[in-house]
Amino acid sequence: MRNISIIKLISFFFILALVVINISFTIEYNRQIKDLNYFTFQRFMMGMRTIGEEPQNKDDLLAELGIKLSDTPKNEIRTNGKKLLEDSYCDMILYHNTLYFVPRDPPPPKKSMVKIMLLAGIAPKSDEEVISMDDRPALENLENFSLNRLWILWGTMNVVTVIFFIIVLRKLLRLRNLKSAIRAFGDQTTFQEIPVDSKDELGEIAAEFNFAMKKIHLLKESRTLFLRNILHELRTPVMKGKILASIIKDDEFKGQLRQIFIRQEVLLGEMVKVEKLASNEWILSTKEYRLVDILDHAIDLLLIHDTKRICINAEDTTPILMADFELLATAIKNLLDNALKYSKNDVIVDICPDHISICSDGEKIPEQRLDFTRAFNRDIESTSIGLGLGLYIANSIILKHSFDLLYHHENGKNYFRIFFQPISHKPYEEISDVPENLIH
Repeated sequence: MRNISIIKLISFFFILALVVINISFTIEYNRQIKDLNYFTFQRFMMGMRTIGEEPQNKDDLLAELGIKLSDTPKNEIRTNGKKLLEDSYCDMILYHNTLYFVPRDPPPPKKSMVKIMLLAGIAPKSDEEVISMDDRPALENLENFSLNRLWILWGTMNVVTVIFFIIVLRKLLRLRNLKSAIRAFGDQTTFQEIPVDSKDELGEIAAEFNFAMKKIHLLKESRTLFLRNILHELRTPVMKGKILASIIKDDEFKGQLRQIFIRQEVLLGEMVKVEKLASNEWILSTKEYRLVDILDHAIDLLLIHDTKRICINAEDTTPILMADFELLATAIKNLLDNALKYSKNDVIVDICPDHISICSDGEKIPEQRLDFTRAFNRDIESTSIGLGLGLYIANSIILKHSFDLLYHHENGKNYFRIFFQPISHKPYEEISDVPENLIH
């Protein structure tokens, strides 16, 4: 029931109610007709009894019963009419929308019945003693009972039910319009209020939604403005530092300073990525890329001259992925950066058909640091080993690609694995720009 649309559910119950109402009226109509026919049949029986007594004022007595002697031939009524009720001596027939009561002779008694009567000492009547019913005239009904009230009630209930359904349906269709407006709000960069055209509950919901969305829009604008200002304030000294570093004559010291400022620029860029990932505003630009190319770019993003500590093991082919090149390279770069930072030995990267594994020596990561769903982990903010932003960014990018990031610790080594579904694989012999430290 929870998965069924409210409009469909109410439409179903409306149709069901309409069917039940019409079936009930049909049953009641047939019952009324049967009752009227039976009541008319009783009046005809009383009229036949009155005729049998042969009173002088029989026409007046029949008129009081709402019947009269018919001038229509009985054979014509029997031949062309429809028999509704009968007894042993008469038939009630509908002919030209008029009820007639046509007498007829009873069938002769069965031989078995005659034997029983003789054994009981009852002599059956002779043909001369039996009164012929064919000699009696047919009776015609004079009273017409109208069922207009029943039809008026039937029409009124159907019209009221349909009008009520239309009113409810129009109310519910406004819910669909409200849903469309809410969905459109998520796709717009500017806030547009939903028009409120009523003062009922739906109008109140729309007004409250406008109020809440306006506050959210103002918060988004203030966040964007704050981030823009803080990035401007941070990038200005970085640019000045790079300019001053270029003036220094000591090449070794100048290179170190330039490396520091470039690193700070990269960190500022990652701050922007954190903000966009947290607000779900980052749109993937996916194409087919070889995993080895993404890994090579991730190593370049580390901005380190000596990459000998990174050992890459691969099979004969490289997976081809549908991915955002820059984003996925950033995720792998963050995992490599963590592995190099917290391990003094080499970092092993294994490229497998369905995943890439990054292995490094080190102690097991505490459970409170493995919550990659939060940009800032309160449990580790006071530590001196980082806030977990790198792992948060990596996990967010990997999830946005519908990949999986798994961690486990075994034999003093930390393993981070990214599982994916490759489109295909390509032999390394067909690749010209293979990383130098690739082993296969």
